[in-house]
Amino acid sequence: MYTQCRGCGEVFVVEVDHLIHARGHVRCNLCGTVFDGLETLSAEKPHEDEDLLLHDFDNAPPLLTQAYHSILVSESVEEELEETQVPEFVNEIDTPEDVPFVAEKRIKDIPKTSRWMWGGLSAVMLVGLFWQAQASIASGQLKLPENNFSDQLCEIISCHGEQLEVDLEAISLVSRNIRPHPGRDHALIISASMINANKDQLTFPALEIKLSDLNGQIVAMRRFVAEEYVPSDVLRAGFVSNTLIPVNLEIVSPGDNAVAFEIGFVQP
Repeated sequence: MYTQCRGCGEVFVVEVDHLIHARGHVRCNLCGTVFDGLETLSAEKPHEDEDLLLHDFDNAPPLLTQAYHSILVSESVEEELEETQVPEFVNEIDTPEDVPFVAEKRIKDIPKTSRWMWGGLSAVMLVGLFWQAQASIASGQLKLPENNFSDQLCEIISCHGEQLEVDLEAISLVSRNIRPHPGRDHALIISASMINANKDQLTFPALEIKLSDLNGQIVAMRRFVAEEYVPSDVLRAGFVSNTLIPVNLEIVSPGDNAVAFEIGFVQP
C-alpha cells in the first residue's frame, strides 16, 4: 500500500498492519511531519510527478448496524448447522430395542395372556346369554313371534322345557271320527277334539291310534307326539284348560280288515 506525506509530498510504502497499530497516523522521515496516512492511502503506485488523491472524509459517517459480537455468534451458529446433519426419519424396525421410538407415540402392546383371558370371558358371556334366552323360551317367559323363522328356530333349539308328567285323567276326548281320504287312495282321515280340565297342566299328551278287525285284534297302531298333530302357534301357547283342541290326522289305510279304531292318551 502507498501513502503521501502532507508536508513534503514524498510517497512512502506502508504496511497496513502498521497503520492499524498506529491508528492511521504516521511520521515522515524526511520532514518529520505527522499526518494521517489513511487520507492518501492507495493500492497503486503513482506515476512520476503525480500526487496521490486525497480521500473525502467530509461525508457523513456510515451507520453501523451489525455488531462485531453478533457477527461472531451468527458465524459460529452457521458453522454448527453446517456440521450438524439433519437426521432422516427413523424406522421402527431399525430402531434399537433399548432406544425409545420418537417418530410416533407407541401404544403399549397388550400381553397375549390378557387377550386370551378377555376372549374367554367374552365367549362365556355369549354362551350364558344364549342359555338364558333358550331357558326363557322353554319356560314360556319369552314368547317368539308366530312366523316361519320362529318355527325354524325351534327346530334348532328346544323351545320347550323338560316334559313333565301329563295329567292324563284331566284330558277328555270330546269327539272322534274316521273316514276315507277324499283325495288319496288307501288313506284315512281321523278327526277328533279334546279338552283339558287341569289349568296347571299345559303340556299336550301323545296320541295313540289303534286300528282293529272284527275280532278286536289290532292290525295297525301309530303314536303321534304333540308336534305332529298340534299347530305350532297352539303348541307354543300350551294346552290351555277348558279350551277345545281339534285334531286332524292322515294315516295310511291298513286294509279292509280295519273296521274299528281307538284313540288313547299316553305320556309324551
